[in-house]
Amino acid sequence: MKLLRTTTGLSVCLMLGLAAPASAEVRFDVADAPSGLVDNLRARSGLASEECDAPAWKVQRLFRRNDDDLQPALRAFGYYAAKIDKRLRSDDKCWHADIGIALGVRTTIASRRIDINGDMANDPEFAKLREKLPLAEGAPLNHADYEAIKDRLRQFAAERGYIDFTFTQRELRVDPARAQADIVLAADSGPRYRIGEVSFTEPHLDEDFVRRLAGLREGEPYDARSVTALDRKLSDSGYFQRVEVRPRRDEADGDVIPIDVALDPAKRQAWRFGVGYATDTGLRASVDFQNRYVNRRGHRFESALSLSPVLSSLGADYVIPGDDPHLESYSLGAALRHEETETSESDSASLIFRNTRKVGRWTQNRFIELLHERSTVGEEDETVATLLMPGIGWDRLVADNVLRTRRGYRVNLEFRVAHDAVLSTATLFRADLNAKGIYRFGDAGRVTARAGVGTMIGDSLDDVPASLRFFAGGDNSVRGYEYESLGPLDDDGEPRGGRHLLTTSVEYEHPVFGEDWWAAAFVDAGNAFDTDSITLRAGYGVGVRWYSPVGRLRLDIAIPDDTSEDEWRLHFGLGADL
Repeated sequence: MKLLRTTTGLSVCLMLGLAAPASAEVRFDVADAPSGLVDNLRARSGLASEECDAPAWKVQRLFRRNDDDLQPALRAFGYYAAKIDKRLRSDDKCWHADIGIALGVRTTIASRRIDINGDMANDPEFAKLREKLPLAEGAPLNHADYEAIKDRLRQFAAERGYIDFTFTQRELRVDPARAQADIVLAADSGPRYRIGEVSFTEPHLDEDFVRRLAGLREGEPYDARSVTALDRKLSDSGYFQRVEVRPRRDEADGDVIPIDVALDPAKRQAWRFGVGYATDTGLRASVDFQNRYVNRRGHRFESALSLSPVLSSLGADYVIPGDDPHLESYSLGAALRHEETETSESDSASLIFRNTRKVGRWTQNRFIELLHERSTVGEEDETVATLLMPGIGWDRLVADNVLRTRRGYRVNLEFRVAHDAVLSTATLFRADLNAKGIYRFGDAGRVTARAGVGTMIGDSLDDVPASLRFFAGGDNSVRGYEYESLGPLDDDGEPRGGRHLLTTSVEYEHPVFGEDWWAAAFVDAGNAFDTDSITLRAGYGVGVRWYSPVGRLRLDIAIPDDTSEDEWRLHFGLGADL
């Protein structure tokens, strides 16, 4: 039989008064060896640990019993009839061992029986687990997989609350003559335990609210994953700086397990100060304030001030948690905003009531906003508008890593309306859709694509304030052009904003120095327009990305396809990938 040679790279030598060489080896010749078998043989071989200066009698003894050493490794993979041919030889400096193995027929599974008594037998999740277990009929025998079956059953029982789970029979019956094996496993799961009394050491919030945060109810079936989720939910809520969950299994009363939850409150007030820079807005300073719990019912107050040469704002929100605080909240907010670009200037004040709900992976926002805005666009007369706008929006973010995304996407869709018969100076309907996706090719580069689409129908554009008109150009629009410098032009050649918007971008980034420094090349295109004409503008260029400890820094040089004003433009920004 012709054998496939596989070298272990281990050495065995006998010294006869000579210096130990580095080339002595134990060689295994194994035909059609399954993955992992040769490594297992090497680990079981007693010769593998001996050096060239080992006594001759010791090496010879290990060589003689090598068959016994290797048989367990072969049987572990289902080879019960393997033939071993071995030879011990020497050269001028060391002894070497050559071991040839003819594997023979591999044992396969003739039957697999798993019998469970107790509540676990009727658990739907156990039926799913049974289908996924290894070593089905006809599969090659692997003792490691047999042990894995037992481990998975124990783990499943522990996770699902079958605390009394015990094996009553564990048999792997092998018939070497027929090269077949039978698996017989039997266990008594006992009852499924339930959640008992959940006790919180929490004085600063109402117990009813803390229980809603926890989402764990007494009498529910015990599940280790839900207990772990309890820790995570409370930790992520922002109300606590330390959470410790302690199931008291040793104090179970019948089939009920009490749970203690120790909580240390987070600081009531939190301040955050920031300084940043982006090409669109220039140097920016910000101050955020949060009162994490205004009262014992978990109400929060949040306020933010942002100052920059282009856009400054002051906002405040009073947030009320919903029935499930992790999935729903209500907020009442107010905001003041001043924006001054090369094409427009506006001052606005708004009140907004919002209901935010998580539905699956989507976040739904239903809102009603009262906006009063005074704005001037280009050389137009000043527009003073008051609009009562109900609306709804959906946002979905899917990413393997929000800060360093290999694969992910984000989609945002929003609709809002206003009618001049209901506290509004204009009638309009506006829709916005924005999407962005990232895909990385293994450890090579990645592609980022984004698109933005917007449309508005209704009264004359002269009655619509600047903040609701569509403009293009800037860091997150069409690079190479100034912020909000693209759109339909007025009689003086200044952008006046449009009823519709279309922007697209494709960017390729490639790592150049480890995973922190990347080079990029991109093409952006789009414009704001009215229904009578569409003129797309494009910008293209190259850039550098640096993943700093505080986030991704982006520096781009972009060239517009219309160089009548700028031959090139520098864009700088800091932020997450999505």
